[in-house]
Amino acid sequence: MSQKLSDTILEFNGSDARTVLQGQTTRNFVDATVGSVLEGAFCDLKGRIIADFCAVIVSDNCIMMRTNTKVAAGLTSHLQKYLMFSKTTLSPSSMSVWACESSFLSDSDTFSDSTITVKQRGNIAEIWAQESSVPKNLISPEAYNIHRVVNGDARLFDTTVGKYLPQDLNYDLNGRVDFDKGCYTGQEIIARLHYRGEPKRRLHLLSVPTHLSIAAGEKVLNAQGKPIGSVVEAVVSGDVSLCLCEAILDIKNEAPYILGEAAVSSDLQQF
Repeated sequence: MSQKLSDTILEFNGSDARTVLQGQTTRNFVDATVGSVLEGAFCDLKGRIIADFCAVIVSDNCIMMRTNTKVAAGLTSHLQKYLMFSKTTLSPSSMSVWACESSFLSDSDTFSDSTITVKQRGNIAEIWAQESSVPKNLISPEAYNIHRVVNGDARLFDTTVGKYLPQDLNYDLNGRVDFDKGCYTGQEIIARLHYRGEPKRRLHLLSVPTHLSIAAGEKVLNAQGKPIGSVVEAVVSGDVSLCLCEAILDIKNEAPYILGEAAVSSDLQQF
């Protein structure tokens, strides 16, 4: 259905599901209670994000996880070597993902046998369900993506896999990195930056005219042609494209910015 989001639900089943995800993600799966919703990232050995996710702990032996469909295949391949000797299987779920208004949901709604509800910022929720259980009060993927971008919810695409540290996307500020959980792939670099350094890049919002074709991963240059960041995601809203960018922190009087061949006079607004 056209209203579905471009996401895939992955299903981890087995007694080692928490242990595998504990060693491969930025979140603490071992200590999370059943019913918990965890947003975070998988990283490579250099601390770069290879997938973002939202996970729901359905039971001690079952964890459902949402990630971008084009990222899911690479993530599945990456995880096979860690799953090979574990008591856990990974498979794509038949569930799809929709976005809807959350005002009709009760505070206790999290999951049932056929539906998982994940409340997001504002009056929005994601519904993970079978095609036969299409939720009510749907909003379009375009409206949902605009909502995410203006709230600084940065997600990965296949073209941006391995490009960003969690700090570049503010994951350390919005709870997507647990600095007390212990070791995981990429943890040493991520923790060193957190405890011994200062992030050089953070999320910003840039508005550009819609006649410009903006793609995720495109470089953002200053007026002198020096790279100062890149586009994480761009969505059309009315007569402008809203670009979620990671950019250097010490931007002062850098406008106009250059994307592709065009100069953009809008200011970069930091989250």
